Amino acid sequence: MRLSDMKPAHWIYAAAALALLFLVVMWMRDPAPADTGAGDAAPVVDAEGRIRMREEQIEALGIESVAAQPAENIPVTGLPGEAVPPFDAVTQVTVPFTGVVTRILVDEGERVRAGQPLLRIQSRELIAMQGDLARARAEAGVSSQQARRDAALAGEGIIPEARLSESSARASAARVTLDEANAMMSRLRRVPGGQAGEYDLLAPQSGLVLRRSVTPGQAIEAMAPAFVLVDSDALDVQFNAPIALRGQLQPGLPIRLANGIEGEVVAVGADTDAGSQTLRVRAHVDQPGALVAGQQLAVTLLLPAAADAVSVPQRALQTHGQGVSVYVQDGSTFRRITVERMGGDADTAVVRSAGTLRPGDLVVQKGGSVLKSLAPIAE
Repeated sequence: MRLSDMKPAHWIYAAAALALLFLVVMWMRDPAPADTGAGDAAPVVDAEGRIRMREEQIEALGIESVAAQPAENIPVTGLPGEAVPPFDAVTQVTVPFTGVVTRILVDEGERVRAGQPLLRIQSRELIAMQGDLARARAEAGVSSQQARRDAALAGEGIIPEARLSESSARASAARVTLDEANAMMSRLRRVPGGQAGEYDLLAPQSGLVLRRSVTPGQAIEAMAPAFVLVDSDALDVQFNAPIALRGQLQPGLPIRLANGIEGEVVAVGADTDAGSQTLRVRAHVDQPGALVAGQQLAVTLLLPAAADAVSVPQRALQTHGQGVSVYVQDGSTFRRITVERMGGDADTAVVRSAGTLRPGDLVVQKGGSVLKSLAPIAE
């Protein structure tokens, strides 16, 4: 039979036969897979909330685990601090006599040696002091001679002991007055060829000029502060700690700054700052040049950790209501453990769990939210 002689019904039968033949061929090339039963099953959650899944499921869900580490300390981060000079290295230089500043000889940031002129002042009080010094010298000389003469006379029995006691007391008082006047004058140097009452204020020690408090032309009172000198390159860090940590704060605790600099607590305030309700803490940092006095800092205080505390990634923590949990992997099984968060920094959390979470346990750091959705936590 020629194709042109075929009727429409014949065309339909031929097409159906070809389709059936195509299906048979495809079935023979790719037979339907056998029923795999439990192979395609979803992850299993038992009555205790443990989740079991196959390795390929763990990989497909992107679950990653990392070993918990022993916690050596508990970071308390973000404490506001400031770099300050050590107390025992700072000297406040004051003006001995009232006067007017005529010249500033050094400025902030300069290094000076002991006895170097810092400031020039003109003072009428100095003129009067010079007269007092001359009188004190004369009085000390006369009273000393009289005391020596009375001692000789008393030794010969010519004058009573009471008269010797009086002259000795006058001589002693005169010496004290002279010593005080000399001490005042030792802090300054009269300007050769200068105006009457003009003197230079001298540095009492070598060091760095940390701060200047005077300006040219300024009228300044006696004992007013003029400069702050520091004789150490090391700096302290003064910061505020929450009052809740009072029982744990003590000298010797380590601190860490954002740039990796480390230090050690040397003093803890005995009272509370009225404004911030925090405790003032001072730590010593022995890295010259690393900080600048007055620099504002974020301080991390490192408190000692409990023996059963461990360190885990922050992203391993799963919150539920007021609680915090982590998931621990044991082969193909995952179990949830409720933990107490002790502290931590941006990357790491320090937790404890009454002994059920130990160093070396595999803690889920990625995919914990997936596990939480598979076995919802009762709030």
